[in-house]
Amino acid sequence: MTLPFDAAALERIGRAAAEDAWRGGMSVRKPDGTVVPIPLVAEPEPFSPEELERLAREARALLSGAVKLARALLAHGDARDREALLGPFEGLEAEAMARLFDEAPLPALVARVDFLRPGEPGAPARALELNATIPAMPAYADLAAHSWLRAAARERGLPPRVAEDLVAECGSNMEEFRRTLAAYHALRGGTRARPAIAIVARPGDAQIGELRRLAEHFRQMGHRVENLTPADCRPGEWELLYRHVWAHNTPPDSPFAEALRHPGRFILANPVNGLLEAKALFARLSECADDPALAALAGLDEEERGAALRIPWTRRLDAGLVPRLLADRKAFVLKRSWDYGGKSVLLGAELGEEEWARGVEAALADTRGGGFVVQERIFAAWRPATRITPEGTFAGQLVRDVSTYAGLGPAWPRGSVVRAAASPIVNILGGGGLAPVIPEPVLARLA
Repeated sequence: MTLPFDAAALERIGRAAAEDAWRGGMSVRKPDGTVVPIPLVAEPEPFSPEELERLAREARALLSGAVKLARALLAHGDARDREALLGPFEGLEAEAMARLFDEAPLPALVARVDFLRPGEPGAPARALELNATIPAMPAYADLAAHSWLRAAARERGLPPRVAEDLVAECGSNMEEFRRTLAAYHALRGGTRARPAIAIVARPGDAQIGELRRLAEHFRQMGHRVENLTPADCRPGEWELLYRHVWAHNTPPDSPFAEALRHPGRFILANPVNGLLEAKALFARLSECADDPALAALAGLDEEERGAALRIPWTRRLDAGLVPRLLADRKAFVLKRSWDYGGKSVLLGAELGEEEWARGVEAALADTRGGGFVVQERIFAAWRPATRITPEGTFAGQLVRDVSTYAGLGPAWPRGSVVRAAASPIVNILGGGGLAPVIPEPVLARLA
């Protein structure tokens, strides 16, 4: 839809919104302790309510399908399946994950699916991967959208009460998340509507700004809540534990490790479930679209099979695929099965033939943790975007993805967050930022 602001007004709105969001915690803490504000994209990302609901349903179907398939592959898959799902983990992480499907009441209360919208007009967003360990950014998403709406309302000369009505109509990812946690607490036998919550992260966590804003929201809604580290958190003193820390960053002798080892004893979101993030599992889920026997082995329902069909074609890399990859490199992406942050992604279209061939050869020889997967490349549109940073305002062309939350509990979040990037591999700090997600009816009210 057409935005009801010209370029100059958008820049003013973006600057005011960014400064408000940075004050609220839309920032990243670097290893040296310095705090880096996350840039804001002045142009919001409009979504119809129907599209937001479609993404939410798709994300939940992919999550539930992945959980079913993981169970089946651990019991009946081949050696490569088991290596991809269990091989990358050791120590406390392996010990805790061994209890995922027999002791943990719910493998994933909250997860996030990262989608990419193709450049073709009207084409639906396609799911690239699943995040189930730290499905971050609900507070960042709210800071971006709500700050933008308040600044836009001021630009239009609307009173504060109208701005707050727009914020309420926009919805809150943090509140969706809080309701999800509270419903899970009740499912596990909790009797308090506002349970005491420990948010547990490693010391010096990069996203501490988000976690503090999340804690502030929970307090505003009546919860006792603290931001703690694994060494500080004594699980028995809290009614609900939100894990924002990898098990391999949790000291095995820390008090919090007890909750990871005994997910049935504590109300923990999420239990240690890193195997659900294996890209080899996502590849096997994609395979279910063409392999009825595999889909039946996992027990996928109709909605889960449909979601698997819409995944970009993804397979575990093997020698039989090499000729196809070399003949049509621009159509494919290589990813390590167990990795995050885009560190091992190779885009055939961005590489020369020789460099791509060397990358394919190296990936084929590297079988650690399930090796690599190959995925059909989804080409997103490069669109005009105005990045607001502390150093200044920068106009350019960026690509945008959309990440949508899901879960398997009695309630689950349905919100989305949009990241913009100056590279086809999305990175919000490396020339990118966050774009406010605004439902179209809310934008229409501003007009």
